[in-house]
Amino acid sequence: MIALTMKYHFDGRFFSEEEFYEIAMEAARTIVRLPSQKIGGYKPAWPEYLPDLMGYGYNAEYVRKMPPTSKEIDRLDGFIDIMWKSQPVDVRIVMAVAFSAQKNGWPKSRGPAWTKVGRVVGLSKDALKTRFNASLERLRVVAMSM
Repeated sequence: MIALTMKYHFDGRFFSEEEFYEIAMEAARTIVRLPSQKIGGYKPAWPEYLPDLMGYGYNAEYVRKMPPTSKEIDRLDGFIDIMWKSQPVDVRIVMAVAFSAQKNGWPKSRGPAWTKVGRVVGLSKDALKTRFNASLERLRVVAMSM
């Protein structure tokens, strides 16, 4: 993974295609790792109990997601600024591919699920890869113009 020293805005730095790909993947990873919102309200007087034996530790371990660091959230904020200034179609394609490359906040070893995203978007795998690269390049151009 490429280490990035990106601040809130990109400070006119030129990124290569690989670096900007990593920025998009890190943005999706950061969004997935954000803590979920819990709805407040009344709680029952009964204590919570686990409904079955699998709830008592007789199953496989679950690895918790680490919450994102403040630097990752700052970089996500900068990437969101880029997304607001880009075309919605480009953002949808880039983020759909980026989210398909994540599993519980960790990158998948096999990369994005091109076929699944292609079915959702309505494109073949090869056409999706071409559109993704073009969309990523357009987002990169928007980032350079900021």
